[in-house]
Amino acid sequence: MHKIRHAVGVLFALILLAPTPRLSGQQSTPEATQADAANGTRPAAQQTDASTGFGSQAPTPAATSEGFFVRALNSANQLGKESGPLQWGWFSVRSASFAQYYSHANFSDPGIPVKSEIVRASQLSTMIVVDHAFKTSRFSLQYAPSLFITNGKIYSNALNQTVGLDTTIPWSPRWSLQVSDRFSYYASQRYFSDTSADTNFLTGTSIQKDFLNGPGSVMVNSAAASFSYLWSPRTTISFAPSFDYQYSKGAVLSDKASLRALYEGGRFTLSHLISPTQTIGLTYLGQYASFTSTSAHAGPQSNAFLQDLLLTYANQFRRSWHFGLGVGVSDSTDIGNTSIPSGVRLALNAAITKTFQRSDFAVTYNRGHQFNGFISGAASDRIDAAQTIYWTPRFSTTTSVAYFKTTAALPPTESASYATERLSFNLTRRLSLSASGSYVKQVGDGVFIVSGIRRFASVGLSWTSQGPTQPGQ
Repeated sequence: MHKIRHAVGVLFALILLAPTPRLSGQQSTPEATQADAANGTRPAAQQTDASTGFGSQAPTPAATSEGFFVRALNSANQLGKESGPLQWGWFSVRSASFAQYYSHANFSDPGIPVKSEIVRASQLSTMIVVDHAFKTSRFSLQYAPSLFITNGKIYSNALNQTVGLDTTIPWSPRWSLQVSDRFSYYASQRYFSDTSADTNFLTGTSIQKDFLNGPGSVMVNSAAASFSYLWSPRTTISFAPSFDYQYSKGAVLSDKASLRALYEGGRFTLSHLISPTQTIGLTYLGQYASFTSTSAHAGPQSNAFLQDLLLTYANQFRRSWHFGLGVGVSDSTDIGNTSIPSGVRLALNAAITKTFQRSDFAVTYNRGHQFNGFISGAASDRIDAAQTIYWTPRFSTTTSVAYFKTTAALPPTESASYATERLSFNLTRRLSLSASGSYVKQVGDGVFIVSGIRRFASVGLSWTSQGPTQPGQ
């Protein structure tokens, strides 16, 4: 442990001593950055922790008229250009962090005695990006590994990883193509003390993130090819064939239990701009899901056809308010037996984001098929809310709460609630210190998802290549 902490200290020292060229533009627009600086009350939005889980399947309730762009891993923001001190041509190190966790958990799964556990863990994370814009296309590769040291030991399955690959190709003034792949591996060791949803307050778009605790491991890979056609100056049509693979090991009774899932299908989207601030549209997601489980009662037991159809509306009230609403139907048609609920249910997406002078607020609700950190063929209800208060240009606090529950008609029904309070202080434009206290309560299936309550606190030091712009600078 002493050697590891010494190495971390050397890493941060080298980063701080590296030459610092001028900052390039943030992920917000130049107009927004200038307005924030003129107010003199708050910094621009900070980069999110790149070490957290897989989020590409999360819904985007607030429809926008954006074209294709590369999204940063686990973030609602666009992957920005790089001009930081750790850049060599296409290759750059975007962030690095070290966090220390103290955790107390009580597990209460049926069939096993109630167990209490105290864990002290360290987390080393970084974000590595290979990005290049050609004359008419772009290639981006993002890699975010996270290593855990638990009770002084490094385990073979303690490395969490998230990889993103994107290629955008404009074929003509009307046709464009983007090929994307997202891969994530959650090891048996994982902690989450960030906000449950990341929000881009310029567009009103939110990305929900996964906060479930282990100890079962989960691997997820999603590949899609998105074709977009500009039907008219105000109307865009896109369709995206996709293929997803998911694999999970048992978390409770036996780590030999396994569950596999294959999702084959695609998404169709129609978007029409009514005015510069209002958009209406239609989205349809259809997937054939096949499941293979070694457990006789946990996880999906038969194949299913999953569908979500939504009519969407988005409106931006002035510059600081965004409102998005999607209403439709969701269907899980069981193929084989009754372990997966069949029938049409209400599907709903709703999001409100508001930027105040010294704070940000966002709430997102989704009812439909989504990935919450475990394999399922059922739809779920999920709500997230977060508020950040900028007390000074350097110091801020963030309160985040979330809850989800699957809509399965038959048990087991999985659910989880999450709350965290996070404090952040910018030591320099690139280096920040944070501390947080978090609470997770989850109800699992007795095999693949652990049931119990975990309380944990963390303190960490993080560096980003492009720190937030301070007012007046």
